Amino acid sequence: MIRSAFKIAFALVALFMASCTGSTEKRSGPVTSAGGEQAAAKAAEQGIRRYERLLFEETGEDLAEKLKKEAHLYEVFLGDGDIGENGLRQLREFIAAQNNREAYDAVMKAYPDLTSLEKDLKSMFDLFEASFPDRKRPQVYTYVSGYDFTMPVRYADSVMIIAIDMFLGQGYEMYNKLGIPLYISQRFTPDHILPASTREISLSIIPEKEGAYTLLDAMIEQGKTLYFADAMTPGISDYIKIGFSPEQLQWCKKNESNIWQFVIENELLYKTDSRAMSMFMVDGPFTSSFSQESPSRTGAWLGWQIVRAYMQKNKAGLAALLNNLDAQEILEKSGYKPRRS
Repeated sequence: MIRSAFKIAFALVALFMASCTGSTEKRSGPVTSAGGEQAAAKAAEQGIRRYERLLFEETGEDLAEKLKKEAHLYEVFLGDGDIGENGLRQLREFIAAQNNREAYDAVMKAYPDLTSLEKDLKSMFDLFEASFPDRKRPQVYTYVSGYDFTMPVRYADSVMIIAIDMFLGQGYEMYNKLGIPLYISQRFTPDHILPASTREISLSIIPEKEGAYTLLDAMIEQGKTLYFADAMTPGISDYIKIGFSPEQLQWCKKNESNIWQFVIENELLYKTDSRAMSMFMVDGPFTSSFSQESPSRTGAWLGWQIVRAYMQKNKAGLAALLNNLDAQEILEKSGYKPRRS
């Protein structure tokens, strides 16, 4: 049953990504049609379009008719609404799956409405548009993904989709049944929706570096995504932005000079091998070579401190920072000096 859910989730995501390569003007706003004006007005008023409700909410309508009628509002998932018998069969199986129905029930209990999230996203996108006036404010959708824990938020072009079933709280039983480690599921709370969103947006803006990719490059790139979160969501606590526990963040602050010293003394900063990357940049229960109280991704946290120091010392704009691929220049001009405990 779970495997079936994941297959459907990936099919939906594939449709999303394929549609994002098409015309942006076609998705720039809801298009009203005969019989759809009321639904369009409701969606426009709500802002966030809830695909999970379209699929799972009982209306007494035939599924094919319901999807065809609402396709103009959910084009990112449904295209023109003519999804064929095979697509309808897969969707019916997805909707009927017990795990997915339970997820939908949990979503509706945790998120009976999205007023608070919509308000938070509006504040974030207001800041985003001020810094990047050439980029569109995306249309946001939520959906039950079949537990897509690898990428709970996806962003492309002018569309963002949020797998709302991946933000039901760390203690949600299904996360444990799926074998998702606690160091990952601790980020599956409502508070983590905005940081997950800013991360995906920033990665769409930061150019991909060609050639050798060092630990320093990785640190600075991740530092940029976190600084972007600073700029877009200034009211969110640092431990939420980076996905640590409060205790793990305190460990980093207390051991900042030790982490930096370890990287320098072991000449890891310019390494391109997988060992250095896995030690400092990859998710896990803790950073190897340090105590089990440490978080993983301590390299990302160091990169964040370097980028913060760089931006404090230099008069670079946010767009200029994200486009600067010279990690060495950012390090040198930051004047970074780790704090000693």
